[in-house]
Amino acid sequence: MKNLNLIYAFLLFSAFVSCKKDSNQETTPSKPALPATTAIRDSVSYIIDGKTYSAGGVNINSSSAGAQDANRKLIYPDNTNKYAYSLVGAPDSVMYYQKNLIATSGAHIQVFFLKKYIRQKAGSTWMPGLSDVLKLFTTGKHPLAEDFEWKNSQNGIAISVSANNEDYLSYNAYNGLNTVELPTGFQKSSTFEITSFTKSAFEDGGHYNLEAKFTALVFDAAGHRKKLDNGYLRLHFDLSYSTRAN
Repeated sequence: MKNLNLIYAFLLFSAFVSCKKDSNQETTPSKPALPATTAIRDSVSYIIDGKTYSAGGVNINSSSAGAQDANRKLIYPDNTNKYAYSLVGAPDSVMYYQKNLIATSGAHIQVFFLKKYIRQKAGSTWMPGLSDVLKLFTTGKHPLAEDFEWKNSQNGIAISVSANNEDYLSYNAYNGLNTVELPTGFQKSSTFEITSFTKSAFEDGGHYNLEAKFTALVFDAAGHRKKLDNGYLRLHFDLSYSTRAN
């Protein structure tokens, strides 16, 4: 009988502990996920030569916009086809870009979002309207533009990055007589995917949040190649656009 009472006591104690545990689980809410409208913290990380470069914090991203002539062509001075040429672009087209810069002791990177537009009519601004600018940041995969700051014929993404105190570009930039012309298609195996693009809270002034992952080949001024791996980017920024355009 004594053993039976001990068994009953043990069962009652176990039931009490179980109920208390269940009660704690019900009354302790899980930490809610941040809503999509919350401003994210700027951050970046990437690996070059096995070394990880990273940076993060509030307002470490600097955003700006600009444009260059698009669809430039090479003009050779004679029949030698040496690199003593000029670049001439169509006057009715423009390569618009939005640049995001993170420059810290841990990482230094510029990411350009590029798209060609027909230049606005005379007397108007060269900048596109909001609906066109938003197309720069559609979620999904974007190609890496290989001839930014040179022929400017390709839409997509361009990257400038520093590693081991050297500067590298993901694109074949024009450098006058010292231009190293890379064969087209060198970024065909690279990737840049925007995984999220949302508008942040109204109280934040209508800025936007972007997250992306990427890989790329990058080159120094002499054309020496490095592989950029495991790139990850989070940006909080405003958009530059013309209210007089669409």
